[in-house]
Amino acid sequence: MRSDPDLAHAAAKGSEDAFAELVRRHQARVRGMARRLTGSAAQGDDIAQMTFLTAWQKIATYAGGTFSAWICTICWREFLQWRRRQKIEIEFDETAEIIPFDRPFDRSATETETRMDLARALDTLTEAQRVCVVLCVAAGLSHREAAQATGWPLGTVKSHVLRGVAQLRTCLANADVA
Repeated sequence: MRSDPDLAHAAAKGSEDAFAELVRRHQARVRGMARRLTGSAAQGDDIAQMTFLTAWQKIATYAGGTFSAWICTICWREFLQWRRRQKIEIEFDETAEIIPFDRPFDRSATETETRMDLARALDTLTEAQRVCVVLCVAAGLSHREAAQATGWPLGTVKSHVLRGVAQLRTCLANADVA
């Protein structure tokens, strides 16, 4: 089994198969991160797709370290670009209709309720807390990797994770969430 750096090096030389393997390995993490950041499966999937497209275009810039941190940093930047575009659209189109995405049929009611509870709990966090919790807890980055991805100081990331996780515990323990 080839390591991520070996696959990235082969992809930088033009190997589509090597890049496809990297996508297979990291797709779930990136999609989950993007979905949690946006709060939407469809928008999260769009950001994940843009993340891998950007990664393919910039694979030669991968300079080592953990590939998951590198790809999550790209995802974070794609999210920031998406958010900037959303603010512009909201500013100019006040009458836009919000259409919720359909719930998949293959999930059990309990699993769907649990996901809804987590989504509601994440919505109670400040944006900075939500970002840090998603990067460190959901995407599995270290505090240092999340700090590098966001450009925030390490201590700030640690405090946002600590406060965010505490808030999630409180919110999810509350009977009103369900």
